[in-house]
Amino acid sequence: MTPLAVIVDVGRADGPSGPSGHHRRVAGLLPGNSAIGVARVTAGDETGLCELSFEIGEAAALAEKVLAGDRRAITTPGLARILSATAAVLFRVAHAAGALDRQPACEEPDGRGDPDDRGEAAGDEDPGD
Repeated sequence: MTPLAVIVDVGRADGPSGPSGHHRRVAGLLPGNSAIGVARVTAGDETGLCELSFEIGEAAALAEKVLAGDRRAITTPGLARILSATAAVLFRVAHAAGALDRQPACEEPDGRGDPDDRGEAAGDEDPGD
């Protein structure tokens, strides 16, 4: 497999599986910094089996379509993995670059945030989704 420039290593939530035992997934920025790859790595191995790779621009366009309510985009095969890998990798890159500041914990006892924001956010949801 092509070496990844940034790696997000995620263990399986449901424990060991398959004849080769436990495996984990890694997502990372591919050389050239314009694509993300997702691979499955079996315990004890140094290399993984690439399951998915995609251009960052494609993931951004897909995310915008999903947010706009495009029903065809919502049914894209692998949508959850594409968007999750993109978020995880770009978060790591932004954090490493110092672009993200640690925010203080929410002071509100119910943990639901500012009441003024809840109504506005709720208005964005389409009840038919």
